[in-house]
Amino acid sequence: MRIAIVSMDTRGGIQPYIALGLGLRRAGHDVRAVAPSDFAPMFAAVGLPLVPLSGSVEVAARTSTGAAERGMIASQRFVARELKPRIHAWTKETLEACKGVDVVTGGVGGIVVGLSVAEKLGKPFVTMHLRPVGAPTGAYPGVLMAGMPYWPRNPGRRLSHHLSEKALWMPFTGAMMAARENVLGLRGRPRAADAQPLLYGFSREVVQMPPAAGGRERHVTGYWFLPAPPTWSPSPALAAFLSRGGPVVSIGFGSMASSRPEEATALVLAAVRSAGVRAVLLAGWGGLMSLPQNGDIFATDDLPHDWLFPRVAAAVHHGGAGTTGAALRAGIPAVVVPFSVDQPFWGSRVAALGVGPTPIPRKRLTKERLVDALRRTLDDEAMRGRAAAIEARLRAEDGVATAVAHFGRLASARGAA
Repeated sequence: MRIAIVSMDTRGGIQPYIALGLGLRRAGHDVRAVAPSDFAPMFAAVGLPLVPLSGSVEVAARTSTGAAERGMIASQRFVARELKPRIHAWTKETLEACKGVDVVTGGVGGIVVGLSVAEKLGKPFVTMHLRPVGAPTGAYPGVLMAGMPYWPRNPGRRLSHHLSEKALWMPFTGAMMAARENVLGLRGRPRAADAQPLLYGFSREVVQMPPAAGGRERHVTGYWFLPAPPTWSPSPALAAFLSRGGPVVSIGFGSMASSRPEEATALVLAAVRSAGVRAVLLAGWGGLMSLPQNGDIFATDDLPHDWLFPRVAAAVHHGGAGTTGAALRAGIPAVVVPFSVDQPFWGSRVAALGVGPTPIPRKRLTKERLVDALRRTLDDEAMRGRAAAIEARLRAEDGVATAVAHFGRLASARGAA
């Protein structure tokens, strides 16, 4: 079967789909990816064909003046402003890239253009989410309403899922519908995903999904982890830093940019020293500054999480879906510092599982709060035991293989090779 995986996202929203693409290719499918050009080196490293989209997601994030730091509304406004001029071009590019495929697939970032492109081509669209959307439940709040109080219970929580979905799509809807009409000549609600299964790339050990409703299948497959390339190895300086005695923590905020990275970095450095630990600092896309190495700090832009996390005592991160999963699979506790969007939700799941303290929202992060969270995380043996138990259960799963099996059944049903 010829499959196009469409994803317009930051690294954490791209990497799982690379892992899935490799699994689909190993199963004999013809796979191509459609994603921002920023990630061309990642696709090239594993030999997965990429049709690059114009523009740079990283440049946009670094020039966002810290929109994510200011919360969900500011973040959503920034996304809407950035995407409006891009979606028209991306729809044209994706239409060309997907010609000749049997199935188009992707998550939130891919749906924005891929869903309508699939309809234009007369092909099905298989939705693959990294978040628990499209499945209202009273068991937990919607992904954009993690701070909802407990008192509304089931009816209020179910409503929060519907409100989260509306808010999630709000920045995209206008430009998406305009491109649908002006580029593709389509009108009305997109229908290419109707009657197709929904796949979720996280674990039931982390989020329990409700039973399927309305006749549409839902499958929680487990995480889609992408291991570091076999040729990757740490620098001698990093290996030496990690081999020294004493606890080391990883601190990084991924693709979250800061309007004042100097202040954020100074806060983190002060907390590290007060807590009596050493740290690997991951500067990412501007949440922290790159620094010269010293006795307490090893700073770099990024490192493969599947290699780094098992070698540190704890991780301080922003609560992205992929980073949260990587820390859980490494069996280490995490201090989650959520910025916006779904990050508070994943932080709340870490706390609910007992493998991290209460999340510290980025706007409320202080040296004192970070020191307290680090000390509690490192000293709580029960927490560390729970993290190890979840690691064992996650390592028993094979999310990529489970997701690939669903595509195999889809291929059989369509009579595609």
